[in-house]
Amino acid sequence: MGHRKHSTPRRGSLAFSPRARHQVLVPRIRNWTTRGIDKPTLGGFPLFKVGMVQIVTLDDREKTPNFGKPMFNPATVLSAPSVTVYGFRGYGRKNGIDFALVDVFANNLPEEIQERISFVRNSKDSESFDASLKKAESMLGQIVNFAAVVGVTPNEAGLANGNPQIQEVGIVGGNPKSQFEYVKEIVGNTIKASDYFKPGAYVDTIAITKGKGFEGVITRFGVKRKQHKSRKTVREVGVISPWHPATVMYTVPRAGQMGFHQRADKNKRILAVSNAQQNPITPSGGFPHFGDVRGDYVIVRGSVPGPIKRLVDTRLPLYPRRQKVQPPRVVEVNIAGKAMPLISAPAPSK
Repeated sequence: MGHRKHSTPRRGSLAFSPRARHQVLVPRIRNWTTRGIDKPTLGGFPLFKVGMVQIVTLDDREKTPNFGKPMFNPATVLSAPSVTVYGFRGYGRKNGIDFALVDVFANNLPEEIQERISFVRNSKDSESFDASLKKAESMLGQIVNFAAVVGVTPNEAGLANGNPQIQEVGIVGGNPKSQFEYVKEIVGNTIKASDYFKPGAYVDTIAITKGKGFEGVITRFGVKRKQHKSRKTVREVGVISPWHPATVMYTVPRAGQMGFHQRADKNKRILAVSNAQQNPITPSGGFPHFGDVRGDYVIVRGSVPGPIKRLVDTRLPLYPRRQKVQPPRVVEVNIAGKAMPLISAPAPSK
C-alpha cells in the first residue's frame, strides 16, 4: 500500500463490544449507586415506555441567560404500575466477588410467581417466612448488601402480557443492619411510583434497544464506502487482516447483529410524576403503538432506550449531579400538536 495522504480514525466504538443480542427483555443491572443516600431504599424502579411528548418548562438553571424563560423539552412518558416486593436476597463477599447467602420470600405467593422463581425457591427445600427471616438475621455479620426481588405486571399498564416481569433491585443506602430492617418491612407490599419518584430528581434509564437484525459494516460500524470501481464490493472494509499473523483481530469491523443490546442513559431529569385520572396525558386515539395511559406515569426529559411497550429500568444515578434538586415548573404539555395544562411545581426561587 502506498503512502497515505490522510489518517483514518477508528470506525465504531469498542466500548460496546461484544455487540451480541441480549438474552432477555429485562435489563441486568450490575452496579447500584452508593453516593448521597442516607436511608435504605430501592436502588431502582421498573417502568414501561409509552411515547414522547413536548413539555414547556421555565428554565431554572441559575446564572444562565435563559433563566426564568420558557424552554421546550422533548420528553418521554413512562407508565408506572405499582411494584410488588416478593422477597429479598442477602449477599456475602469473598475475594471481591458477591455471592448469595440467604433468600427470604413472602408467604402465600401466587403459584405463577413461585413457578417463575423456582430457580431460587425449590418447593422441597423451601422454608417458612419466619424461619428464613431468622436465618437471615443470624447471618447479618456475613452479609454486605441486600437485593429485593420485585415484580411488575405489564397488563396493569394496559399491555397484553399478564406475566410479571421479575428482577432483582439493589438496596442502597445505610448499613446491612438498617437495610435488613427496611427489606423486612416492604416484603409482600406494593410500592407506588408516586411514593418513589420526585419531580426534579435525576435517574439513569436502562433498557434493551430496538433490534435491527443482521447488518453490514457500513450501517453497524459507520465504515466509509470504498470507491465505486472497487473490486468485488463497495460496502465492505478494505483489508480485514495482514498476511501474518494469519488471524482476524477483534477490533476489525465485521457484519453481525445490530440492536437489541442493553444500553444506559445517565442523569435523565424527571419533569413530572402524576396520575392519568388526575392529569390525563393520553392524546385522542391513544399513543401510537401503545394506547391509553392508565394509573401513574413519569415524564423524563429526553429520549429513553428501547421501543414502545418495552420495560425500562430507572436507577438512582450512579454519578449524581451536584446541583440541588428542585421541582421544575411545567407550563404546558404539547401532545400531538395540542397544548394541555399539567399540575406544576412552584416557580424556582432566584
